[in-house]
Amino acid sequence: MANDNGNDTRKAALSSTVRGLDVDMSDASNLHLVARKAPARDMPTHVYDTLYEAILSGVIAPGERLMVDEVAAHFGVSKIPVREALKALAASGWVQIRPHRGTFVRPLSSQELRQVFEMRRVLEPYCARLAAGRRTEEHVRELKALVKEGMEAVRDGDVVRTTAVNSRFHNVMAGAVANDLIFDTVTGLEARMRRYFIAVDWKQRRESMSQHKAIMEAIRDGDGDEAERLTLAHLEHTEALAFSSVRQIADG
Repeated sequence: MANDNGNDTRKAALSSTVRGLDVDMSDASNLHLVARKAPARDMPTHVYDTLYEAILSGVIAPGERLMVDEVAAHFGVSKIPVREALKALAASGWVQIRPHRGTFVRPLSSQELRQVFEMRRVLEPYCARLAAGRRTEEHVRELKALVKEGMEAVRDGDVVRTTAVNSRFHNVMAGAVANDLIFDTVTGLEARMRRYFIAVDWKQRRESMSQHKAIMEAIRDGDGDEAERLTLAHLEHTEALAFSSVRQIADG
């Protein structure tokens, strides 16, 4: 369990990034909060995967600077695998390498948030309809377990866990469609959304998880019409809540 000081540091960093949604907030480094587990594979991949998860979970805040020397010292490696990992993160769009300035985690953007929801509204309701007709019993068990875990995370006030569970629910639903292109697109959108879920303080997460339960039941029952309708309503609710929360924090 993370200590209170670590949680306070992360919350402060996240709060500062949201206040200026399109502005870099890179004064402090949260690299010390990143895990240093020994790699079970090549070092560049280990550094990439660890930083990637830290960025998505909000441990490393949007706009934060990643210094090669500091990252290398943190992982106890040379600069070479760190540079390789940062280049790969830049190619994936998670960091920006600015000449003569350094490497920075891509800041949050209201434009990106709007674009992601435009894509989700087009794709995910149809995905839910297909999932209702193609899901297996294993998919239903996974969705049911994620609904339960999500409710528990909300009850415990665990923002990071709630966000991860939310993404996994949508990813499992996409997996039930048995279409690799749909799955890759949805998981990519969900990865982008995780940073926004972390960065804003949503007071209605319980309602969102209740909506997941209704979607799960429609998919379980093979009701494609209902699954599609519920998913669209869920996305509209989530989008309105996201932008409302972002505006409130920015104004505060």
